[in-house]
Amino acid sequence: MPDKYNDEVMKRINAHLGAGHRVSPYDLTSVEDLNEALLQTIAAYRDYWYFKSTLIGLVESFDESLEYCDTAAWFDLAQAPETVDDLTAEGVAVLDAAAAVFEKLTERAKINCAKIVKAALSAPPATQSAVFGRAYKIAPQDMDARIDELFDMLGEADYHYSMPENLEVFLEVMEEQWSALA
Repeated sequence: MPDKYNDEVMKRINAHLGAGHRVSPYDLTSVEDLNEALLQTIAAYRDYWYFKSTLIGLVESFDESLEYCDTAAWFDLAQAPETVDDLTAEGVAVLDAAAAVFEKLTERAKINCAKIVKAALSAPPATQSAVFGRAYKIAPQDMDARIDELFDMLGEADYHYSMPENLEVFLEVMEEQWSALA
C-alpha cells in the first residue's frame, strides 16, 4: 500500500469501518501472521480467479451472441475487423482487455498466495498444523510443482465470496491432494 496508509491511519480507518486491514508486512515466522496472510492471499486469488473466469465466460457468450444475432459482424471480426461497426468492435476490445487484465491480476495473486503456502510448508510441523490443520511432508524441491497442482485443482472447486469459506475450500482441496503426504 502507498505510504499515506501508515499503521496509525489504518487504525483509524479500521475503527471507523469496523475492519481489520493492515499495512505492515506479514511476519512469516509468526503463526498468527501466516494464518492471516493465508486467508488474505487465498481470498485475493479466488476472487480474481472468479472475476477472470466470469469475464472469459462473458467474452465467449458475447462471441456466441454475435455469431447468432449479428452474423455479419461475427464473420467480419475474423476476416475484416476494420469493417465492423465501432460499437461492436469496442465491445469486443473492452471485454478482451478486461479479461487480459484480470488474467494478470490472477497470476499475481497466485504468486503471492504460493509464497505464503510455501512459507507455511517450510515451517515446523506444529506451525503447519496451526495454519493448515495438519502437517505435510513435501521436499523443498517438490514444493513448487505440488503447489501448482494444488492451484490447478482449486480451479475445479466451488467459489465462495466469503473469505473464510474460500480458505476452507482451499484447505479441503489441499487435504484431498496431499493426504498421502501428511
